[in-house]
This record gives sequence, C-alpha cells and structure tokens, in this order.
Amino acid sequence: MNENTFNRTMKIEQTNILPLRWLANFCGYIACKTILPLSDMDEDGNYGIKYKVYNFIYNATWPISYNYGTIYQWLDDLGGAGWDDYDENGHPYWYFTEWQEDPETRDAWRLIKK
Repeated sequence: MNENTFNRTMKIEQTNILPLRWLANFCGYIACKTILPLSDMDEDGNYGIKYKVYNFIYNATWPISYNYGTIYQWLDDLGGAGWDDYDENGHPYWYFTEWQEDPETRDAWRLIKK
C-alpha cells in the first residue's frame, strides 16, 4: 500500500478508553483468524466440534471488536477506472476468464478464453 491509500480512509475509534480499544482490536484479530476456517468448514459441510468451537470464538470476539475497536472507513467512490469489472472496451472480464479447480490439490487457476 502506498501513502496515498491512507489519505482515502478515515480512522474511527469506537471508544476513548484505551485499554478497552486494545482488547477490542485484539478480539478483532482473533475473529478474523477464525472466519476463514469457519467458512471453509461450512462450505465442506463439516459441522463437527471444531466448527462449533470456531463459531463460538467468532461470535464471542467479533461483537466486542465491532462495538469498541478501531475501524477504517473508505472515503473514495468505488466507481470509475480501476474499480469495475470491465475492460477499456466495455467488455466484462468474467466473459474472457474462467476459474477451474484441480481435483487433487483443490488449487484454482484461471483460463483465458480466446
């Protein structure tokens, strides 16, 4: 990220109590670390004890982070050049590309249609 990116955001501190904000930001870190494995388990249909533990951790930490932590608001408009899914000729990128998955490794790669 360049320095210009920081000029496009506004820092919003949800509380002025510094130790509470530190705790809330740490809870946000934990919540972010649990959401990806949680979504992978949900996608695979694995709803065992590990799913329930991750779900409990996320549901316990995210509200604290959201209500008392530090958030950043994006100030720019996301329209215009560089933010949409169309090329310079007005054609959508998804028309020319296709994602495929390797059945053994489950890695995805993009194929270009020509």
